[in-house]
Amino acid sequence: MGYKTIKKGIIINALWAIVSKLLSGLKLIIIGVIVARQLGPDEFGAYSYTISFVMLLSVLAEFRLHNILIREISKDEINIETILGSAFITCLFFSIIGYISLLILVNFIEEDSELRFYILIYGLTYFFQTLRFLRAFFIAKFHNKTIFKIEIIVGLLVLLTAGIVSLYSNSILLYILIRIFDVVMVSLLLIMFYQISFKKVKQWKFDKKISKELIINSSPLVLSSLALVIFQQFDQIMIKHLLNEYSVGQYSAAVSIISLIVFIPMVLTDVISPSLIKSKINSKSTDYLNKLQLFSDYITWGSIILCILITFLSPIIVNLIYGDKYFDSIEILKVFTWQSVFIAMGAVAAQIMIIDNKHQIAYIKSLAAGILNIVLNFIWIPKYGIMGAIWASLVAYVTSSYIAHFFIKRYKYIFFIQTKSLLYGLVNIFNDLKTINRKNDD
Repeated sequence: MGYKTIKKGIIINALWAIVSKLLSGLKLIIIGVIVARQLGPDEFGAYSYTISFVMLLSVLAEFRLHNILIREISKDEINIETILGSAFITCLFFSIIGYISLLILVNFIEEDSELRFYILIYGLTYFFQTLRFLRAFFIAKFHNKTIFKIEIIVGLLVLLTAGIVSLYSNSILLYILIRIFDVVMVSLLLIMFYQISFKKVKQWKFDKKISKELIINSSPLVLSSLALVIFQQFDQIMIKHLLNEYSVGQYSAAVSIISLIVFIPMVLTDVISPSLIKSKINSKSTDYLNKLQLFSDYITWGSIILCILITFLSPIIVNLIYGDKYFDSIEILKVFTWQSVFIAMGAVAAQIMIIDNKHQIAYIKSLAAGILNIVLNFIWIPKYGIMGAIWASLVAYVTSSYIAHFFIKRYKYIFFIQTKSLLYGLVNIFNDLKTINRKNDD
C-alpha cells in the first residue's frame, strides 16, 4: 500500500472522527442554548449544576477504559471478543459502584430536595454509559464513519425532541430526561452497529485476568481523569454553594462554548493514536519521536489559533447564541478559552504516556493540580467571584498539563516536546506541510 493511500486513509478516518465529535458537541451546545434561553440564568444554573454533579463521579462509573482499549485493540494481538466482554463486565461493575457513591455524596452535600431528585435521575446514565467502550473499538479499527452515523441519527432525534419540548414546557426535569435519552440512544446504536458490522454480543467472553489488567492499566488514567473532571465540573458546584445559581448559569454558558473547542484536539488525539502505536512498533526510534513532536505541534497550535479567534469574537458569539441575559459570560469566555490550549496539551501528553506505557503515575500530577484548583477556588471565588474560579482552573491546567512534567523524571521528555511545540511548532508544521506537498507531487 502506497504512502498516498495510507495518508489518505488516515486523513479520511480523522475527518470522520472530527465531524462525529463536532456533531456530538454541537448537539449538547444546542440543547444547552435551548435550555439557557428558555429557563434564564437561574434555572439554567440549576440544570448545569445537576449535570456537573453527576459528571463528578462519571469517571468512576465509566472507569475510562477508552484509551487503554484503543491501545490494546490496535495491537491486533488479542482476542477481541474476550477483551470486549471483559470490558463490558468491568464497566457494569463500576457503574453500580459509581451510582452508590453518587447516592451517598448527594445526600451528604445537597440540601435542596428538588436538586437531589434531578441529580439521582440523571445519575441513571451511569448504567447506560457502560456500552460507550465500543467507541474505542470502532476508533481502533478505523471505523469512525460508524460513529458519525450514530451521532447523526441521535443528534436529529434528540434535537427534534428538545425543540418540541421547548414549545410546550419549561421544565428542568424534561430537559434532564432528554439528556438521558441521548445517552441511551447512543449506547443502543453502538451495540446495534457492532452486531451488524462485526460479531454478535453473545460471543463476548469475560476473562477475569484481562479484566484485572484493564483495571490496573486504567486506574492511573481514572485518577487523572478524576482530576480533569474536578477542573471542569467542580468549579460549578463551588460557585453554586459559594455564590448562587445565577452565577453558575453565566459560567456554564461560557463553558459550553469552550467544550466544542476542546472536542477537536481531544478527538484528534484519539484518532491519531492508533497510527502512532503502529509507528512505534514498526519504525525507527528517531522517526517515532519526530512523529510525536509533529503530533504535539499540530494539536497545540491548532488550539492556540482557535483561542485567538474566540477571544476576539466572544462578544458576538455570546450575544448571538445566548442573548442579552448572558452578557456577564463574555469576559468569562475571553479568559476561559485559554484553558483549552492546556487541555489539548494535556490530551497529547496523556496519549504519549499511554503509547510509551508510562501512564502509571500520571495521576500524581493531576491530583495535585486538582487539589490546587479546589484550594484556589475557596480563596479566590469569595474574593473575585466567577473570575476567581476561571483563574483557579487556568493555573491548575497549566500546572497539570505542562509544568508538572518538568518535575517528574519519567515525563521530562514530554515537557521538552511541549516546549518545542510552543516555541517552534509553527515552523515544524510549515516544514511538514511542504514535505507532504512534495510527496504528493511525486
